Amino acid sequence: MINNKYLMEKIKRFGGVIVAAAVAFTSVVTTYSSVAAAPTSQTVDVDGTYHAALGVKTETKNIYRMAYYHKKSAGSDKWKHLAIGDYGSEEYTKIDSEFTDVTIKGNGKYTVKLENGNFQEETNFSKMQVATDIPNTGQITFSDMVIKVNGTEVGRFDEPYIDTHDDANGNCCLLIINNDREGFEGIDNNIVPAGTENKITVTFKVSGFSYKKGQKPKPAETKTPKPTKKANDNKKTPAPSKEKATKPPVTETTAPPSGNKLAVDEEVRPIVIISVIAIAVISVMSITFNVTKRKK
Repeated sequence: MINNKYLMEKIKRFGGVIVAAAVAFTSVVTTYSSVAAAPTSQTVDVDGTYHAALGVKTETKNIYRMAYYHKKSAGSDKWKHLAIGDYGSEEYTKIDSEFTDVTIKGNGKYTVKLENGNFQEETNFSKMQVATDIPNTGQITFSDMVIKVNGTEVGRFDEPYIDTHDDANGNCCLLIINNDREGFEGIDNNIVPAGTENKITVTFKVSGFSYKKGQKPKPAETKTPKPTKKANDNKKTPAPSKEKATKPPVTETTAPPSGNKLAVDEEVRPIVIISVIAIAVISVMSITFNVTKRKK
């Protein structure tokens, strides 16, 4: 005959083991999730250097060079010249042109330009912009943007409009002409230069870096404290006395502070989970064995 009281005690103990195992397993999973889901943020290096390039597109034949900075195009030939047709397609054709991009090194004025572009008798632009690889966080600002065609000013922006479309890939892209952006009013678009001897320049001012154009950013200064002389440094060390030797004082070691978070290494984590499951299985086997023994 099975002792009901004994059986109830075993069930309670078994339940406690299961609850403890569940808590431990939940802690491990929660710790892993919090590590895996750590958010990332895009910031500007105010001590660093960035780049800017002129982008254009004609209205009818779609002769283009957009100059966006992102992983698919950075370093490729796609943005180095004018072209017609989709990049990589059979219709894709390079068109004679000479672009001058700039490296932005600190606060100051910069100029990007296009020379000797063959626009094949086009008259209107559908897009014109200055694309950069500076993250659009508001830390870096732009002003005094002036557009010239063959040396004649055709437009200016005291505060350029920064495009937030996905094409810009989160970077600062300064719009000059764009027929697709609602709420943006650009300059007159009928400014495509004729012939093959021409020049388009865009000058703009950059602010927000920690240093000026032409200067190198100052490295962070680290001051090392000078060693101070103790008052008894010049005194002679007394000779050891012949008195009874005393035991050296025992220095107490403090235990490292314990945190509330469960820290589990990625390699150790599977072992912890397996150990928890093993404890639960052993508990079940132990109870089953004891109950069977009681029956006998």
